[in-house]
Amino acid sequence: MKLKRITLVVMGLAGAPAIAAAQSTVQIYGTANVDIESVEATGAASGQSFARRSRVTSNSSNIGFRGNEDLGAGLKAFFQIESAVNFNDGTTSGFWASRNSGIGLQGGWGQFLLGQWDSPYRYSTLRLDPTGDTGIGAYSGIMGSTGLITAGQGGANFAQRASFDRRASNVVQYWTPSWNGLSGRFAYGAAGAQQGSASTGVAEGNGLKPSLFSAMAAYETGPLYATLAYEHHKDFQPLNTLLGAPVSNGKDEAWKAGVSYRLLNGFTLGGIYERLQYRADDINGLGALERKVNNLYLVGKYETGPHNAALAYGWKGDEKLSGAGFSDLPDSKAHQITARYAYGLSKRTQLYALATRITNGSNAFQEFGYAPITSTTLFRDASRGADSTGFGLGMIHSF
Repeated sequence: MKLKRITLVVMGLAGAPAIAAAQSTVQIYGTANVDIESVEATGAASGQSFARRSRVTSNSSNIGFRGNEDLGAGLKAFFQIESAVNFNDGTTSGFWASRNSGIGLQGGWGQFLLGQWDSPYRYSTLRLDPTGDTGIGAYSGIMGSTGLITAGQGGANFAQRASFDRRASNVVQYWTPSWNGLSGRFAYGAAGAQQGSASTGVAEGNGLKPSLFSAMAAYETGPLYATLAYEHHKDFQPLNTLLGAPVSNGKDEAWKAGVSYRLLNGFTLGGIYERLQYRADDINGLGALERKVNNLYLVGKYETGPHNAALAYGWKGDEKLSGAGFSDLPDSKAHQITARYAYGLSKRTQLYALATRITNGSNAFQEFGYAPITSTTLFRDASRGADSTGFGLGMIHSF
């Protein structure tokens, strides 16, 4: 029996008139993306390296339910509940609604939703990454600072508080319709449970109110896709957390521009430029501290029949630090190169192989963005300067 997307008609339980008036269509969908990997991190400038090891990784595998109800006059209600599925270790499966999940309304004016969803900043350039920002070859090894995270306005550690590659909780989003190829997305992330929780946000009574604003604009016509994106974090405290300093007000901002162009002979070329800026208003009574980083990502893809190949290069610039007694951090550049080949067995099933390497300066510690070998703590990490290498063989099936 062929696997198909399963559609269920939910008709209500309150009698025939109600059944006729309130019908919604519900769809079950999902993606299984699993590979076996060989990974290592060697050559640490100080501290521990990580010997080569094998592992099985479930790369953003998921199952979800989504549906809509026609309310008439061009208006629809919709919902989505999506959860992570960890094929490699079922005992640590993702909690219910751990991925893009929300409820909202849509019409000719666009759509809005309440819930948890990829920020517009993250969404804007996902299509340029041949891995879809999953696995050891994900472009978040360089872009967005510290890899993909799902969190509210703040986080439990430096990596979560510094990341701009976010699926934001406690969020309201509005998506415009497309006008002659031009569209946009806007999001506001409320403090939620992060206000009043020192471990995942800020303690009660200190006057800080963490929040997020994110926006993107995109233009797509024929073979061209271009996008601009911006994100602002208020009182996330990444630098205070990194340096073990008391809390203070602060703001972090990110800008990026991306473009891709599909050529007639099956090639697609793309690039992203990103600027990250972090500011803590006070570090240990020594005044404000600013951190600035520039990132670059270039990619080439080739597709013909069932064959799909890609080569990508990411570059992270030096750490630019000013204030609170700090100066620029030398030898803090990093590079990542990723090669990927995939063979499509059908429209829904694909086999793939990939290889990736991140080369760090002696004061850099970029890790695999989606599936790191060890945690990223930047300046204070005992293994900074280690170079990560990984190889993977995997399979993707969508339903």
